[in-house]
Amino acid sequence: MPVLLTIFTSLPWHSAVLYSTWLLFAPFLYKVKVQYPDHFEEPLSQLRLEGKMLHVKQHQLEIADVSKVAIDKMNDHTAFIDFPYNMYGKLKFSFPLEQLPSVKTFFRQHCPHIQIVS
Repeated sequence: MPVLLTIFTSLPWHSAVLYSTWLLFAPFLYKVKVQYPDHFEEPLSQLRLEGKMLHVKQHQLEIADVSKVAIDKMNDHTAFIDFPYNMYGKLKFSFPLEQLPSVKTFFRQHCPHIQIVS
């Protein structure tokens, strides 16, 4: 028992255990505000419908060719939109979480055939 007490009270060993514990749990302690490289404060400014064409950022898609869109919460501050089945990931961007309902409403009203994947 005295050997264990000596080991537990040894400063270098104690520091190593604390530092190792911190390294293990540090990634879970800090929430990083993650967002895509293309982040827009006003996501509806990047979405536009003209006739049979859906404009997303600077790209155009025929509405008939789009069957699914991923729109969901990314973290406590950010949401995202992604077209994983069209344009090979060029059409994804993030936006403030407060705008999530309006983005979903845009697709429900203007493109009801497009399935929203969450």
